[in-house]
Amino acid sequence: MARNCCLCPEGLAMFLDRRVVVQTKCGEVKGILRAFGETFLEVEEEGYKLELTVIQCSQVCFVRLLG
Repeated sequence: MARNCCLCPEGLAMFLDRRVVVQTKCGEVKGILRAFGETFLEVEEEGYKLELTVIQCSQVCFVRLLG
């Protein structure tokens, strides 16, 4: 069964404005979690140019903090 929304978005509140890695079906996205909703996460990617990436929750395998 496909997931169309995050199972527990309120659990991500402690991750806001912190460095995270989001493991997706297509790979990893590293950056700062800037926002989340019922169906998406927004991550400001690290790198030579800052970029805001929107990830659909159906693509997320897990989210963890970076040290």
